Amino acid sequence: RRRERTPPPPPPAASGRAASEPGTRPWFEGFFSDDYLRTVRAPTPAQVARECDFIESALGLGPRVRLLDVGCGLGLHAVELASRGVSVTGVDLSLPMLSRAADEAQDRGQRVELIHSDMRDLTFDAEYDAVLCWGTTFGYFPDDANARALRRMRNALRPGGQLLLDVVNRDHVVRFQPNTVWFEGEGCICMEETQMNFRTARLEVRRNVILDGDRQRDARYSVRLYALHELGRLLQQCGLMVVEVSGEIATRGAFFGAASARLIVTAERSS
Repeated sequence: RRRERTPPPPPPAASGRAASEPGTRPWFEGFFSDDYLRTVRAPTPAQVARECDFIESALGLGPRVRLLDVGCGLGLHAVELASRGVSVTGVDLSLPMLSRAADEAQDRGQRVELIHSDMRDLTFDAEYDAVLCWGTTFGYFPDDANARALRRMRNALRPGGQLLLDVVNRDHVVRFQPNTVWFEGEGCICMEETQMNFRTARLEVRRNVILDGDRQRDARYSVRLYALHELGRLLQQCGLMVVEVSGEIATRGAFFGAASARLIVTAERSS
């Protein structure tokens, strides 16, 4: 029997930032392409459900609560939270990612508003009860632009609303650098060489992907990593007060320094 599908979602709303000239684009503008998606190891539905349990609890989400998911990627968490009654808007700079997110919403019969935008260009003004930035989607920009993105997230919150920010913990990562990892994707093999630049506090990555046995793609990227005291200071400077820190979803409210792989911070807009 043919499976009924929900009507196709509208195309994502357009970003206000003009595209960079060819050859001058920062790494993140073209990195998250269809080829990149072939290398992604998406979390299982059970893992997404567990993470959404944590997100729901940490942010106090419930029916009709308005949530902005910044850097929503494949839309797995946005759609799962929508299935729980949350009113979700997802924002991402990658059109291939947003296309997958739209498919995910359609396949599960959920309504999620999707917007194509750079997080530095968000113009929301106290429209959301909560903001989510999950899975180390923060830290791609130079320091001043990272702060700008945080201020835009803060502005999107109503007074008293909360941001949940999930990044890797720098104090944990540095113990394993430099490092090289190999993994397989969809018809491809990927190698990533990572090293920490201690002057810039950025994790620098050289990625080599062999697709379909003979096509090669090389890329370099870097992500700003934070220690807890640094991230807390940055959030405060951007008008957000830290109210809870976790090192893993299994240990909400507990952070164990360098032993914690993640840095999951709940911060509140005070005014």
